[in-house]
Formats: sequence, C-alpha cells, structure tokens
Amino acid sequence: MDQLEQRKIGILPEIDIVGHSYTVDLRLNELRNVGFPSKKLSLDEMVTSPDGKHYLFFYDRESRTILHASSDMLTLPKNAVLVTIPDEMGLDPVGVARKYGLGDEYFLKMHPYEKGPKAKITSMEESGLTEYVETNQNQVRKDRQVPQKP
Repeated sequence: MDQLEQRKIGILPEIDIVGHSYTVDLRLNELRNVGFPSKKLSLDEMVTSPDGKHYLFFYDRESRTILHASSDMLTLPKNAVLVTIPDEMGLDPVGVARKYGLGDEYFLKMHPYEKGPKAKITSMEESGLTEYVETNQNQVRKDRQVPQKP
C-alpha cells in the first residue's frame, strides 16, 4: 500500500529526526515521537527557513526536545544539533489539503510524499549557535565590568 492509500485510511506520515521516528500530525500542529508519544515537537516553536520551504530548530538528542536560544544561554548545549525538516506541504500534503477543505490529492503532483523522509542535521559548530553563545558571554563580561570613577 502506497503512502497516499495509507494516508486515506488514517495512517499519518512519519519523519526520522536523529534516528527517532516522529508522527506528523498537522491537525494538532505537532510531531509526536513514535516510541514516546508524550515527547512532542510543536511546529509553532520552529522557525521558518529563509526559503520558506523548511522548518529549523535546535534539538536536544537526549531529552528529545526543542532548544530555544536566548540571551541567557552561556554554554553550548552538549547534545544539541540544528534540525531542518520540510514545511507542512513537504511533511503531509494530504493533511494540508484536508486542512483547507480540498481533495486529498490536490497538492500531491507538486508535493509528492517522500519515501522515508529524514531531517537534515547540522552540528552546533556549523549552526551559528557557537558564535551566538560567545556573544552572550562577551555581553555578560561587559555587564559585569564596573565603571571606574575618575
């Protein structure tokens, strides 16, 4: 049975993220870990790529959660990677069609299902997060400096 037929009978697509399978559920706007359904990745917490066709997020491989970069991040996370996955259309074109009340096959010609989709992984060193953490560290050092009185 091909992916379209599986989708029509209610089987949701899956994507591999660093060796973990996630069910794509556009109705709930999330990816659910197949082995641990309580481990969810919300699409709302991901950033859209510059080309608008992908989602980007930092992923902790150990806790299987999204990491959020913030100004208080002063060390590089040990188990993290930058993940790139397709947008909703690339993850589940039938789910997008249903969301908008269209026929299941409406988007399939331009966005066919990919067999065994896998996330693209980028190391922290290549992600730009190293420089971000260094900037945060420099800002903390600068803030700690007490101005000298004349």
